[in-house]
Amino acid sequence: MAFFGKKLELRERQHNPAVFWILIIVLMLFLAGAVKMFAKPDDLSSKIPTPLPEETRQPRFYTVSYKSGVFSPTNLRIHAGDTVRFKNESFFSIRVVSDPHPAHNQLSGFDSVGDVPQGSYFSYTFAEKGIFGYHNEKKLEEQGTIIVR
Repeated sequence: MAFFGKKLELRERQHNPAVFWILIIVLMLFLAGAVKMFAKPDDLSSKIPTPLPEETRQPRFYTVSYKSGVFSPTNLRIHAGDTVRFKNESFFSIRVVSDPHPAHNQLSGFDSVGDVPQGSYFSYTFAEKGIFGYHNEKKLEEQGTIIVR
C-alpha cells in the first residue's frame, strides 16, 4: 500500500499542462500587441533610391585623347545626348571616322571631315543608343569604341 500511496502523492504534485500552454499563448498575444502598438510605420518606398529619368539628366562632355597611336580611353560608355571630344595630342594629324572601313556608314555624320592637327579636336554629340566603333583613317589599327546607353 505504501507503493500506491506514493503514486497518489506524485499525481497531486503535477501541474495541469493546459494552464502552462494558456499562459504561453497569453504572453505571445501580449508581445504581439506591444510590437504593433510601439512599432513606427515607416514608408520603405521613400528610402529606395530612384534613378532620375533620362529626360532630366544634363548632357555631359567627355574627352578621348589621341597620343602615340592610341585613343584613350579606348572604350567609353556614355548616355544619348552626351558629347565626345576627340583631342589630338600627337605630333601628326589624324582623321577620326566611324566604322566600318571604307564605307564609314555605321553612324552618319561621325567624321572629322579632314585632318585634326596637333592640339586640335573634333567633337561629336551621340544622339542615338548603340555601340559605335571608330578609327583613325590614316592608320586603321588605331581604333576605339563608344557605347551609348
